[in-house]
Amino acid sequence: MFNAILRAPVRFFDINPIGRVLNRFSKDIGQVDSMLPWTFTDFIQVFLQILGVIAVAASVIPWILIPVLPLLGLFLFLRRYFLQTSRDVKRLESTTRSPVFSHLSSSLQGLWTIRAFGAEERFQNAFDAHQNLHSEAFFLFLTTSRWFAVRLDGMCSVFVTITTFGCLLLRDQLDAGSVGLALSYAVTLMGMFQWGVRQSAEVENMMTSVERVMEYTELESEAPWETKKRPPPGWPSKGLVTFDGVSFSYSNDSPPVLHGLQAMFQPQEKVGIVGRTGAGKSSLVSALFRLAEPQGKIYIDGVVTSDLGLHDLRQKMSIIPQDPMLFTGSMRKNLDPFNQHSDEELWNALREVQLKSVVEELPGKLETVLAESGSNFSVGQRQLVCLARAILRRNRILIIDEATANVDPR
Repeated sequence: MFNAILRAPVRFFDINPIGRVLNRFSKDIGQVDSMLPWTFTDFIQVFLQILGVIAVAASVIPWILIPVLPLLGLFLFLRRYFLQTSRDVKRLESTTRSPVFSHLSSSLQGLWTIRAFGAEERFQNAFDAHQNLHSEAFFLFLTTSRWFAVRLDGMCSVFVTITTFGCLLLRDQLDAGSVGLALSYAVTLMGMFQWGVRQSAEVENMMTSVERVMEYTELESEAPWETKKRPPPGWPSKGLVTFDGVSFSYSNDSPPVLHGLQAMFQPQEKVGIVGRTGAGKSSLVSALFRLAEPQGKIYIDGVVTSDLGLHDLRQKMSIIPQDPMLFTGSMRKNLDPFNQHSDEELWNALREVQLKSVVEELPGKLETVLAESGSNFSVGQRQLVCLARAILRRNRILIIDEATANVDPR
């Protein structure tokens, strides 16, 4: 599932909140890895014990099969009736848990902004609303399970009662030992039948987690990372980018954002693309990086990008996005994650973006561990770290999305 998520197109993350993804990796994987094997093993053990007890009881007191068979049929009917509702209720409970994860994740990431605007109460109320929906679904699942358990208890009590009166009716044909054995087996079967049916129903309910995990393992993936056609050595040597009749949309059912684009960007040119919000500036970058497959052809130094693997294409271009991203780890790992450059090259890159003095003041310098998402740096400094990373790559094509959006005052 993790591999399928890594290979999923960017559109998947646009339409699926982070809480929904976290829910699959936390609760659903926990059910599949921990609870489901134990519950299924318990059900198999109880099922085999029931068969053993029935076989021994039938060999000693054959008439005990008379109430056992109808009881088994009633149990199976009740189980089937219960599962028609419980599976959907369990699925609803899993679905309503996702907004709770999403809200917590977004609130933690924007905690400073929430406090700055005094919006704690509004976010608390939103969390309470999400939690109430999940609690309602969870309580509904508990009540349906309790409904099932009460009826199982009632049927088991009827079974023991029938067995007891049967012993009274056959008191002239049974000795005291047979009566005691019959009642003992009846009580034993009562508990085993009840527990076995409940565990089998629980296994069915837990299979909704398997269903949800399997759904993510079958996600549509991006184009291959590598194809049979590899770029020539040293490509791109110039950096000539040509758009030939390019149309682009983020999904098959959404309208195109770019329509028949014709453009050429010469090597060593600095080109600025301006336009109102929604004009398609970021979509142009998405088409170039093939975040979704564009129609038409894009050439880089005469090579059609759609013929290349995504890894071969994307590693030859550098981008500084609107929201600069830093990873949890040392400054060195953020600048050079694959250990391809020397310390001198790292310091030179930091000097070029005027961050050398800032990093030198850090306790561990290049080995300083950054906070989550680089929160101990300003947004402008994070953008400069991304720029230093791009300088180290020395690619012929550098894209800066909203270049002045996060510039620090000084």
